[in-house]
Amino acid sequence: MPEKKELLYYYQLAAKWENRTITAAEMQELEAWYQQNQDHPVIIPAELAVSEEAHQTQLLHKIYQQAHLHQAEATPVKRLPQRWRWVAAASVLVLATGGYFWFKGNPTPAPQVAVAPAKDIAPGKEGAILTLADGSTVVLDSLQNGWGTTQQSANIQLQNGQLKYEAQAGASAAIAYNTLSTPRGRQFSIALPDGSRVWLNAASSITFPTSFTGNERLVSVTGEAYLEVAGSAKSPFRVRINDKTTVEVLGTSFNINAYDDEPVIATTLLAGRVRVNTEARAALLKPGQQAQITPQSALTVKQADVAAVTAWKDGHFIFSNTELKELMRQLERWYDIEVAYKPGVEQIMFSGDMQRSLTLMQVIKGLDNMGARFKLDGRKLLVTPASL
Repeated sequence: MPEKKELLYYYQLAAKWENRTITAAEMQELEAWYQQNQDHPVIIPAELAVSEEAHQTQLLHKIYQQAHLHQAEATPVKRLPQRWRWVAAASVLVLATGGYFWFKGNPTPAPQVAVAPAKDIAPGKEGAILTLADGSTVVLDSLQNGWGTTQQSANIQLQNGQLKYEAQAGASAAIAYNTLSTPRGRQFSIALPDGSRVWLNAASSITFPTSFTGNERLVSVTGEAYLEVAGSAKSPFRVRINDKTTVEVLGTSFNINAYDDEPVIATTLLAGRVRVNTEARAALLKPGQQAQITPQSALTVKQADVAAVTAWKDGHFIFSNTELKELMRQLERWYDIEVAYKPGVEQIMFSGDMQRSLTLMQVIKGLDNMGARFKLDGRKLLVTPASL
């Protein structure tokens, strides 16, 4: 156990932190001592997740308790990692809205700098564009529930926020192809003519026939989509991702991430079976596995964090040791923004859970000073290292 004199010194450093008179060197010293003697994560009760001051007070109590000079009890609600100082300064709003966030990187003490005033940006919402076989388009955002039309051999109707296709009995065998696409800042779902369901993330699309005939059901996907495929022994379901990659579905639920700005095409299996095919090889996935395909068509299979992969469909962002730029690409698509960077932020890693219903400024508040700072100018977000 440290000597009383030593404990008193760290008590004094904690007091200086509370009074905002601590130097950067003293802050590093206090943090190093605390982490060395801290066996458990800092615990922040939900009732205190309302302000940075409340977080700081709770953490100071924990430090004082560690120094045996102040007793304080905390009710376990949210567990945060040992990089407690950064969490206290940066995760307040996300905790208050039912989530949590932390980062993994090289913490450099930095003053608390408020985000520059800017007009807030609302989160994405339900909406899409339907392109019919004749090239005409329908903006679904502006339509009321119950809207409907026909296309060749299918009835199309908007029901409870979902586009639904139903085959017409005795209709002509002529087949037309429709495309459902989501701009940035939109997501939507569709029930295909065979009863399969598809959810499209922002900046994505699916092209499909108005009725499935013949010996296969073939659709094309760009961006990101979650699919629940209806079983059919007579007609296998196939998803074309690009000219080199297809996913053959054997009755299943799975997620495809095939954005052009992502380093790999990722197919993640939740239930059933899928076979991922490239020009060179194929892989049969088991539930919980993910196939990754590089631009050179190299294919690897790994275990996946399924909850993180499909969180977008359920209204969340979930990150697990996610690089900052990967996180920002998701925000670009959902908030329809452009992100620019200054050198020094490439290696910052994040983990945590954030609601997609937050405004962009709320997200910035949750992330600010967690190794990086953010400045919003119109629809352009500038990211700089926290040490600048």
